[in-house]
Amino acid sequence: MPVFISYRHADVNLATRIYNRLNTSGINAYLDRFDGESQTTDNITQVITQRIKESTHLIAVVSNTTSQSWWVPFEIGEATIAERRIATYQASHASLPEYLEKWPIMRYDRHLDFFIQAYREEGASIRSRVLNEPLDPHGRQQQRPSAGNFHRSLKSSIRNSMVF
Repeated sequence: MPVFISYRHADVNLATRIYNRLNTSGINAYLDRFDGESQTTDNITQVITQRIKESTHLIAVVSNTTSQSWWVPFEIGEATIAERRIATYQASHASLPEYLEKWPIMRYDRHLDFFIQAYREEGASIRSRVLNEPLDPHGRQQQRPSAGNFHRSLKSSIRNSMVF
């Protein structure tokens, strides 16, 4: 489940649209409404934390109702600790907390296309490195590129699309 989609249940339609767009593009995504375990467990915190650890990216859907959610900030915090790639999808003209400006902010479907492109480019880069780079002295693959590269690339694509 490479892309974890964080959202408030009031935003389930937008979250589902993003989920479907990613899946249509061949990108595996996680949405809790399709996870039976998250619907039946007594320890939802453990399930959510595990799903974020299993993911490589997180998209936080943020709307005017997100400020009433405890889960979205928790999930962003978990993704930050796990050093996941993070992006925000800003619904309508929702005001965003300042700390979200650290990561790319998507507002339109074309921005989601840029996310998909950056995701694929990073995946291709990693596959190339795995095939071409030697193992470290302990027989392990070298470390994955930093999340900062992904964030810079996506922010640049979004910024350049806003220039007319």
